Amino acid sequence: MLKNAKVIDEEDIKTDVVSIGCIVKVKDLEYGDEMEFTIVGSAEADFKKMKISNEAPIGKGLMGKKVGDKVEIQVPDGTITYEILEIKRH
Repeated sequence: MLKNAKVIDEEDIKTDVVSIGCIVKVKDLEYGDEMEFTIVGSAEADFKKMKISNEAPIGKGLMGKKVGDKVEIQVPDGTITYEILEIKRH
């Protein structure tokens, strides 16, 4: 794991698209709930703290998307549709 580790400088985190290290505010289009996810590497993932791995279905589905995009993500319980409301740094 350390062999493939990469240090990400907070200043390098872009806020125009979803990427590792950013916080993404989304709206669940079925239920109207809003929530924020922090996109992290798999070693840092902790769903209870809303830290989602970029390799997990939700993280993978959000990666590379922009504010205003509507994203359908296949999860074990079915399909979730989110609208991306905001992308920011810590």
